[in-house]
Amino acid sequence: MNILIAGATENLGRCLVDYLAQHSEHDIYALMHEEESKQTMGSFNHDRITITTAAVEELCSLLKEIDVVIYAGGCDVKTNDVKMNDSVLRDTKAMINASRNDVKRFILLSAMGADDPQGPIEDYLYKKRKAEDYLKNTGMEFSIIRTGELSSEKPSGKVKLKENINWIEDPIISCMDVAKVIAASLDSDHITNKTVELISGDTSVEDAIENI
Repeated sequence: MNILIAGATENLGRCLVDYLAQHSEHDIYALMHEEESKQTMGSFNHDRITITTAAVEELCSLLKEIDVVIYAGGCDVKTNDVKMNDSVLRDTKAMINASRNDVKRFILLSAMGADDPQGPIEDYLYKKRKAEDYLKNTGMEFSIIRTGELSSEKPSGKVKLKENINWIEDPIISCMDVAKVIAASLDSDHITNKTVELISGDTSVEDAIENI
């Protein structure tokens, strides 16, 4: 499959690009801004990674060849800065709109708490929920993955993946374990047209997806 990853220079996006390039047979397209590409070009050196800097509005021809879009933008910095959150929401909607006619499936990375936005990052969670609702209303095939707090720790390969996880203090998940879940989900329809929540746990990635 041809996979486009938007937000490829953020920590989670980089994990996705690296993991999929090394552990799958898919062709990876890493979407980033022009200025970001100059700093990143050397680190993405796998022969199945293509860096693209086209504006969303100019992606139409490429998207005709893309099977799955993974949107990882706005996951690294959780803030109550309304202006920043509005910008991420606009970018997310623009990517969804560009994808809706040709792309088979859209995977949106979201955040636990988006179902009931409150607390110090209430606006961030509210805008994530708006993006989720916008995607679901397009009629596209989708997967929405609400992650716990992202960490750079080594992956355990063990996760908890449910449609609803009772809130726990400091729910965390390593970026690489998120990448493993997404990679496994590409060859499964078990989380297609579902919203799921993901944190570290004690179940293998394969079993977690199979039993969702």
